[in-house]
Amino acid sequence: MKSHFKAVSIIIILSFFISSCGSSASDAKKVEVKKEAVAPAVTSNNQVSASSSDSGNNDLKSTAAKNANKAMTSKFIEGKHYVEIFPPMQTDASPGKIEVVELLWLGCPHCYSLEPTMLKYKKGHPDFVEFKQVPAMLNPTWAADARTFYLAEILDPTGEKKLITQIFQAIHEQKRRLRSPDSVKRLFIQFGFTEEQINNALNSMAFQAKLDRAKAIGTNSQAQSVPTVIINGKYRTSPYIAGSEENLMEIIDLLTKKENKAK
Repeated sequence: MKSHFKAVSIIIILSFFISSCGSSASDAKKVEVKKEAVAPAVTSNNQVSASSSDSGNNDLKSTAAKNANKAMTSKFIEGKHYVEIFPPMQTDASPGKIEVVELLWLGCPHCYSLEPTMLKYKKGHPDFVEFKQVPAMLNPTWAADARTFYLAEILDPTGEKKLITQIFQAIHEQKRRLRSPDSVKRLFIQFGFTEEQINNALNSMAFQAKLDRAKAIGTNSQAQSVPTVIINGKYRTSPYIAGSEENLMEIIDLLTKKENKAK
């Protein structure tokens, strides 16, 4: 009886850690992750000798590359590990760039857990990618935290002060509740900003424009949970439906390369 109770407890704990923050039914609830073996390397019927022609070797390399791409594509299934957004969203990426957007909420423990991975991606993504983080605004609490997010972004436009990371830490490690304008102001004053700087940022046209754009992205992406990643306005995925953070990053890489090749 005790062993049965322990097994049930473990299942409940695991289900918590792979869930996502959302206000209603999400893509995550419809997903069953299936791991498939990667296709074996391509070989020819006859062994290729060292004296084979360059063209033969090139053909083999080309075939191997195509099969490797097929293996990666078959590993992740549209409608299961990622979904197509219809109609496609308008992006804000610079000309020639592929946009990757992480939709998040500062109060979400799963977004906080994913943050180191996304910061690593932010530093090392391909040159053809333009990455940005956008706060979700699915309810009044999230909308209030979106204001905090963009206040940080305006006051620290280069990210040098790492304000977003510090706010994540304040919420999830220090257990601070940033539920009023005064509590948010006190936090930013602790970061070294004056009340005048804070008010100027809050009253700026850029601040309101960012909020308006975030609301549009949240609505048009049809996302109902966070963290959610949107690739070039056409595809939506998350660590949950991808199956893991590692799979998520592979899917982002796969779809950004696909979009870059198609432009």
